[in-house]
Amino acid sequence: MDNLIKEYKGKIPRALLMEFKKEAEEARLTLKQAKSGLEKLKEEYKKAKISPGEAIGIITAESFGEPGTQMSIQKNEKIIVRIKNKIKIIEIGKFVDALMNSKGSFRLNNDSEILPVNDLELSVPSLNQDEKIEWKKIVECSRHKTRKKLLKLKTSSGREITATDNHSFVTRINNSIVPVVGNQLKVGDRMPVMNSLIADIILSEVRADEEIQLNSYVDSNGMLQVNGTNTKPMQNLMPLDHVTGWFIGAYLAEGYGSQYAVDISNVDDNYINNTKRFIERIRLDYKEDFHHRGFAESRDLKVNSSLLGKFITKNCGQGSDFKKVPEFAYSASDEFVSGLLRGYFDGDGNFHVDRKMIKASSNSKELVNGIALLLSRFKIFSFKIKDKKGQHWLLIPYKYAPLYLAHIGSDIEYKKKDLEKLAEMAKKFWNDKSQDYTDMISGFGDLFYSVAKKLGYPTRYVNNFTKRQKIGRTALFRYIKIFEGIAEEKGIDIKNELEIMKKMFYSDVIWDEIINIESVDVGDEYVYDLSVPGLETFTTAEGIITHNTLNVFHFAGAAEVSVTQGLPRLIELFDARVKIKTPSMEVYLKKEYSKDVDKVRKVAAAIKETKLFELISEFSINVVKLQVELLMNKKRMRDFGITPAHIEKVIVDKIKDVGVKIDNDAIILKTKAKGNELMETYKLKEAVKLLFIKGVEGIKQVLPVKVSGGEFIIWTAGSNLKGVFDIKEVDVERTTTNDIYEVARVLGIEAARQTIMNEAKKVIQDQGLEVDVRHTLLMADIMTTSGEIRGITRSGITGEKESVLAKASFETPIKHLVNASMVGEVDYLNSVVENVMLNQAVPLGTGLPDLVAKMDSDKMNGKSVKKWV
Repeated sequence: MDNLIKEYKGKIPRALLMEFKKEAEEARLTLKQAKSGLEKLKEEYKKAKISPGEAIGIITAESFGEPGTQMSIQKNEKIIVRIKNKIKIIEIGKFVDALMNSKGSFRLNNDSEILPVNDLELSVPSLNQDEKIEWKKIVECSRHKTRKKLLKLKTSSGREITATDNHSFVTRINNSIVPVVGNQLKVGDRMPVMNSLIADIILSEVRADEEIQLNSYVDSNGMLQVNGTNTKPMQNLMPLDHVTGWFIGAYLAEGYGSQYAVDISNVDDNYINNTKRFIERIRLDYKEDFHHRGFAESRDLKVNSSLLGKFITKNCGQGSDFKKVPEFAYSASDEFVSGLLRGYFDGDGNFHVDRKMIKASSNSKELVNGIALLLSRFKIFSFKIKDKKGQHWLLIPYKYAPLYLAHIGSDIEYKKKDLEKLAEMAKKFWNDKSQDYTDMISGFGDLFYSVAKKLGYPTRYVNNFTKRQKIGRTALFRYIKIFEGIAEEKGIDIKNELEIMKKMFYSDVIWDEIINIESVDVGDEYVYDLSVPGLETFTTAEGIITHNTLNVFHFAGAAEVSVTQGLPRLIELFDARVKIKTPSMEVYLKKEYSKDVDKVRKVAAAIKETKLFELISEFSINVVKLQVELLMNKKRMRDFGITPAHIEKVIVDKIKDVGVKIDNDAIILKTKAKGNELMETYKLKEAVKLLFIKGVEGIKQVLPVKVSGGEFIIWTAGSNLKGVFDIKEVDVERTTTNDIYEVARVLGIEAARQTIMNEAKKVIQDQGLEVDVRHTLLMADIMTTSGEIRGITRSGITGEKESVLAKASFETPIKHLVNASMVGEVDYLNSVVENVMLNQAVPLGTGLPDLVAKMDSDKMNGKSVKKWV
């Protein structure tokens, strides 16, 4: 049975497995019966799992309680984004700011803003549970103000990320990808770094750029005008093939560019001939120059073309400190990328057989980052190092030499020979017992130990890395081969275990070790984040995979916007508390509004309670003129559709003895109240701050969320069922609130009864518990049977019990016993509790009936005898 249970580890939660084991042993199931039961359990578990994007993910208790700056990264952190069919590398701050500036945003509070972007074609590389990278749609972006220090992490491969200390990263535990909070990470832990830019998905889902147009640099005649003269004609379309890619790479390594010319310097014949091939294909002339500038012989190939010069310098940068991989390269075909990398490494690269590595250097960090990202197209992982002189180095371990040789190669003879030697060495590396300390995989539990035991393989060989929970990818490869051979020889089925091992081996990530963690200042006003469904991960330009929680943390926004869950919520419900801690609503819209994001946004803005302080940038008192001066926030007012005239009308209607005047961007208030004018002016200032201007009173925050079926619902912080029902776009038949008293007032006691059931069931299910629904039904019935809501408290249902002992057993026993004694109250022991207290049979079941019989007298032998009638 133990081996069978281990076989299903990772497929079924441990708690369920242990429960099944206990039941199976009590029922004395055979192994065949147990296996059949486990298969059924696995099937039911899969059905019960929540699909990505389901609304239930929006109300998880732990997420609602988190601060608004949870899961955010700093403004200048670059991310990989696919916009329609183009891949871009862009700072997350610029990306989110641009979206919010063009489309607007929802302000949750003074510190947090969000923007749903389901309607846009935006996606990011995301890690799934199979440890593969796939493109996933961005459903929401956000920005938050923060005053806390940020957490800066650096990995052994030279990659860095800066985020809030509550930012969620991912790690590997028991062969599953799970989130881990940043402030729980420590040096030595490992985090995933992307090692596959998934070229096959780019080519299938996104049309890889085959050519680019240069007409934005030329006039209508196809000629570039510079200082009144025409350059030599150049074709408008440039194919993005291997030849073009090679030239771009050569420029990045050995090139110099200006607005009028491009110069490539290299002494190798093959290198220069490849440059000539590209120049001749685009119908331009070149000038070759051999010279000696005091160090060594040099050879330059110069192309005088303002069109080519401007194109190259704009897209690839100018000067060694500012060179960069052109953005169009990330969306280009493998052929183009292969050519670019060959041109770059044939120029700046070195193939060191003795040091067992391929390396290149640059003054530009951005260039090195871009080259590292392009290498991941071919699953080649590189390390980034900055030396004391400020030079940025890119190092490729020789284990990747076979991949490099197959996909990139070299045209320089001596480099090609060294590359082939490295590839041969790498083949031996994969087959001998060398350990790979740069590519370690963790979080596999007792997988190898259990397989070794199952196969009769000496467990001492796997004990070491099982205990440390770290195994190199090369060692993993060897054990897969060993276990496959033994299993085939002995006829033992380890198919499931081998699937997990192969998933580990063929994963699209490197589990990079954290070598440094430090706190740094924020530096910018905002921190930023994206929401992505599925495993909820996205990737920075450094390749680090980071985690968020779909549409959840943004609603929290701040401490006051949260939803009570778990035991506190059950206590609220069954105590029937009039004022609950976190009232909230699910507002559904009518079909004609629910799928139009602009209409949803307008309804959300109409529902949110807006008070005057939210629309005013500055409150001040002019002591000389004894007046309150309010500086209006015109942008915020436009967002909420509020005019100065509307504010003026509200102030006049709701505050007595006040004069109101609109003066450009200011509202001037002057009190007419008698008494100390200065004191009255101060009172006026405080009074107008919380003045209700627009919306539904009590609805403090709103959040539109896209749910199944493509429609939007609006989550609210605060509840006002009647006020929301008055809005014509709202679907009153589906809209709900978690305030049972409000439901009773607006919809009646039966609706309140149903709400108690629904809310209790939701809490119980969210905690992963199984409680028979009849218990909840009974509680709801008891609480509402009188036509009013009564809590299960000493002043509610319990206080109405006839039994003195039952009341005393619930709360304040001395008080109940003393009061009953003073008035001579009698307890007839008619219920369960009081009989249990006295250790006698309860009046239920067989203890309920009494034997009742009629007796009569009869004379037998002259004596009177009782007999049954």
